[in-house]
Amino acid sequence: MLHPILQQYIPLSEFLSKVLGTDYTISLYDLSQPDPSLVVAFPSNNVISSSVINRLVDKATDSEDIIINESILSAPNHCLSASCMMIYQDDIIIGMICITFDDVRYRNVCQQVFQLCRPNATSVPNLSINYSKNQDTDEQKNSVPTELVARDAAIEALHTYGVCASRLSSDERLEIIQSLDEAGIFLLKGAVKDVATVLECSSASVYRYLSQIRMDALSI
Repeated sequence: MLHPILQQYIPLSEFLSKVLGTDYTISLYDLSQPDPSLVVAFPSNNVISSSVINRLVDKATDSEDIIINESILSAPNHCLSASCMMIYQDDIIIGMICITFDDVRYRNVCQQVFQLCRPNATSVPNLSINYSKNQDTDEQKNSVPTELVARDAAIEALHTYGVCASRLSSDERLEIIQSLDEAGIFLLKGAVKDVATVLECSSASVYRYLSQIRMDALSI
C-alpha cells in the first residue's frame, strides 16, 4: 500500500508537469522497499531505466538528499538533465520525486540557427555532451526509450536538408517520412507523435503521408 505522504505528492507531480510542459517529465518513486518502484510519471511514457534510478538514489543520499541538473544517459547519444529530491518520514527515506528535462527540441533549434551561417554543417561542436564516466556500457544498453530513438532519427533526417522544419516542402516531408518508414521507425510505439513534433506538423499529417507511401508502393 502506498504511503500517505507519497500519495500527497501525486497531485503535485501532475501539477508540475502541466506547468513545465512536455519537455519535462515528473516522476515519483517509492523507496520504502529494497528496489525503487515507480508510483506515477507525467507523461507516463517517459520513464528512465531502473539502473539510472538506482544511481540517482545513491547520489542523492550522498549529497544531502538533493541533486540538481545531473546529466543522465537515456539513450545512445541522448542525454537528459535530472533533478531529484528525497522524501522522508522522520529520518526514514520513503520516496523520491524526480524532474527530468529533455532539451532535444532546443538543440534542434540551435542546429537550425547554426546552419543559417554554415549551410553545409551537420553538427554543432560547441553543443557536445560529456557523459559521466561512471555510466557503463550495460547501463547505456538497458536505457533506450523507443520514443527517443524515433525523435533522434527524425532530427537526423531533417538535418540532411539543411533547413528548419517549418520551411520543408510537402515533398521533402514525404521523403523524410518515407526514409524513416523504410528504417522501421514507425514500428516503435509513439513514433508518429515524435516525428510530427520534429517535423512541425500534426500526427494526422504523418498518417496521411504514410498512407500515401503505402498506396504508392501498392501501385508499383
